[in-house]
Amino acid sequence: MTDLNRESVDDVFADPDLVRHLREELAAARETEDFNMQLASRVHRSLLPSPIRHPRIDVDVRYSPVETLSGDYCQVRFPDPSSCYVTMCQVRGPGVAPALLATRVSSEVRHLILDCLRPAEIVRSLNEFIYDHFHGANMSLSFLAAQIDLDHKTIIYSGAGNATVLHLRTPAGVVGRLESQNKVIGLQKECLGKEPERTRSLDAGDRLLFFTGALPQSIDATDERSGKHQLEQLATDAVSSGLFDMADKILDQVSQHHDGPPKKGTTLIDAEIK
Repeated sequence: MTDLNRESVDDVFADPDLVRHLREELAAARETEDFNMQLASRVHRSLLPSPIRHPRIDVDVRYSPVETLSGDYCQVRFPDPSSCYVTMCQVRGPGVAPALLATRVSSEVRHLILDCLRPAEIVRSLNEFIYDHFHGANMSLSFLAAQIDLDHKTIIYSGAGNATVLHLRTPAGVVGRLESQNKVIGLQKECLGKEPERTRSLDAGDRLLFFTGALPQSIDATDERSGKHQLEQLATDAVSSGLFDMADKILDQVSQHHDGPPKKGTTLIDAEIK
């Protein structure tokens, strides 16, 4: 630092009015930033579905972010009387950029659902969109799309990256797993696997638990397979509860597995076929 610079700094700290003015400006800037982040968080939360009580299916949703903003998003829509679509994604990374991309995913997927595309086609179309528009931005996401046929009681599922659906039945607990068949979205031009979607039959009273990899990682950050196994046991223990109590019971138990505060936010959807 030159003598002139030292003198300039000394002059600033020697002037109490100037110091007070700078502190007020800094406090105002921080307040504006906090307000903008809170507003962005409210916009993001407004995209998430509320619990649904439907004559043919009930759906409950839980969203537990660690930070003000996150890249988690989910959607539940009924494009026609016999179909219920459930989609969920987790954009990797904290902060504003993943949250903005999750918002864009929400808009893109909404149109794909309204066109009644099959789940694998939704995954393919979303990957093409993300790759074409954001390739090189080092952004990728796990994603799942499920189409529940309420007439024939089936679920058609397509997952990309680290996304899973558990099929549960009272009192047995977990009776099936639908794991991702496709690559993480956004990294390659083509992401679909050899069997990009699967169909599974359901019965009245069956439940479905939708989640991304953040949930089992919250249970065991060092061993994802162990985390998934423990999550299945928690889901089995909670399946005898009412549907709208089940998610809270699972998340309460998940919180007890944390070694300190959770490092990742979680989104959980559970549904019951009628």
